[in-house]
Amino acid sequence: MPTRFRLRAVLVAGLGWAAAACSGGEPTADADAARAPQGGGGLPTGGAGAPSGGADGPTGAGASPSQGGSTPVGDTDATPPRPSDEIDAAVNCGDRASCIGACADLQTDPFNCGACGRTCVLANANAGCAAGECTLGACAAGFFNADGVADNGCEAESICMQGLVCASACGSEGTVDCAGPQPACAPPDELCNSADDDCDGACDEGPVVGCRVAVHRGEGNGHIFTTDLNQAQSPPYRLEAAGFFHLYAEPFGGMRPVFLCLKGNGKRFLSSDSACEIGVAPERTLGFWGGAPECGAIALYRLYSEAAGNHFYTISAPERDNAIATYGYRDEGIAGWVWPGP
Repeated sequence: MPTRFRLRAVLVAGLGWAAAACSGGEPTADADAARAPQGGGGLPTGGAGAPSGGADGPTGAGASPSQGGSTPVGDTDATPPRPSDEIDAAVNCGDRASCIGACADLQTDPFNCGACGRTCVLANANAGCAAGECTLGACAAGFFNADGVADNGCEAESICMQGLVCASACGSEGTVDCAGPQPACAPPDELCNSADDDCDGACDEGPVVGCRVAVHRGEGNGHIFTTDLNQAQSPPYRLEAAGFFHLYAEPFGGMRPVFLCLKGNGKRFLSSDSACEIGVAPERTLGFWGGAPECGAIALYRLYSEAAGNHFYTISAPERDNAIATYGYRDEGIAGWVWPGP
C-alpha cells in the first residue's frame, strides 16, 4: 500500500478512537485494530497513544490505590487501647476493686467506700469507712457531735475552753479537754493523798514514789515489824517476810501514827500511843495506818501471848486463828488498816 494511504488509515482510526473516548464509550474493535502495529510500519513505542508513560498511565495522578496511591493505614474507627496502668490495675487488684485504674478496698477506703468514687464527707469532722459504710472520726476544733448521729457529722459548735479547771467523774480536780467528740473533764495523774485522783477505782497506785513504806517481819526474840530491812534480818532476828505490809509515809484523813515500842523484856510491838501504852517514848515512827478500810486497806490483826510476853501482828485471818488455837495467843482485834502494796 502506498504511504499516503497508510497515513490516512492511521489518521481515521485515531479520530475514531478519540471520538469514542470523548463520548464515554470504549474504543471500537476497528479502532483498536487500526491502532495495532501492522508489520514493520506500526507506531513506535512511547508515542502519544502508548499505554505507558501517558498522562493517564498507572503511575499518574489518577492511579488506583493498589498501584501506589496514599491510602491511610489502619482502622481509624477502632477503640484506642486502655492505658497500661489501668490494665495492670484491673489484673493485679486481687480481692480489691479496680477504681479508675487504681486498686481500692471498698470496705475501708473513705474515697471509695462501698463503691468506686463514693467519698465519705461529714460536716466538721474527719470521715472514715468501715464495712463499706461512712463513719464519723474526730471532730474539728470547735465542734462536737451533740446528737450522737454520725450522718450529719459534728453539727454542734463548741465553746469549750481548753485547760479550765473542772470536777472529774470521781470528784478530783481535773482540766477541760476539748480534743474529743465533745468537751470532757480529764482527771489528773494519781497523787499521794489516799484518794482516787485518776478515776480508775484505786488509790495512790502506780509510780507514786515515796507514798507508802514497806514494813518487814522478822522473828527471833519474839517478832519485830520494822521499816528497816537490815534490822529485820540481823540478830537476834531472821527475816520472815520482806514488805509484809505497807504504811503511808505521811498521814491523810483519819490516819494514825504507828510507833515502834520496846518493852522491858527486850521485845518490840506496835502502837499508836505516843507513850507506847507503858509510859515510855517510842523508838521511832514507822508511818501511818488507816482507821477504816479505805483506799484498798486490809486489816492488821493484833494478838498477845501472856506466857511469851510477846505481841504478834498478821494480815492473815487463818494465821491469826492458828496462833490463837495452837500457841495460846489472845485476839486483841484490829490494830489498824494497812495496805498490801506500795
